[in-house]
Amino acid sequence: MLRLMSVPIVVIGLFTSACQTSMLKQFESIKPGMEKDDVLDLMGSPNQTQRVSGKDRWYYTFYDKRIRFQKEVQFVDGAAIYIGEVYQPPADQTAVAIDTRNESRNKQIDEEIKKEVQENRKAYDAYESQTKGTDKVRYVPQFEPIR
Repeated sequence: MLRLMSVPIVVIGLFTSACQTSMLKQFESIKPGMEKDDVLDLMGSPNQTQRVSGKDRWYYTFYDKRIRFQKEVQFVDGAAIYIGEVYQPPADQTAVAIDTRNESRNKQIDEEIKKEVQENRKAYDAYESQTKGTDKVRYVPQFEPIR
């Protein structure tokens, strides 16, 4: 009896797995201008979301024939504007490249700060000696030693 009930379940499972479309094909059907709801209906919830510079970025990770795909959809005002591979900025726009360009300016700023600290120390020492009166020459009497 148990065998007879398991056969229809296996057959239904095979039919539903045969009717499934590849996630890659589903992703390729996303078009610019589609609303977020349409993308959710088509692809389901994204694996990761991020908001950068006013753009909502949705990341989908899926496998097709044992190959891992990571795709991205970018939205502005709820409409898709970019669909494709995960966006990588140009090499001259990466954080490392920008930091390298700014390194000399950072060193210059550090030197200016050190110079300013030294000047402030000198000014404080001068102020302190002036208020204590140690900067003025005072008359010191000369005594003859007693014999």
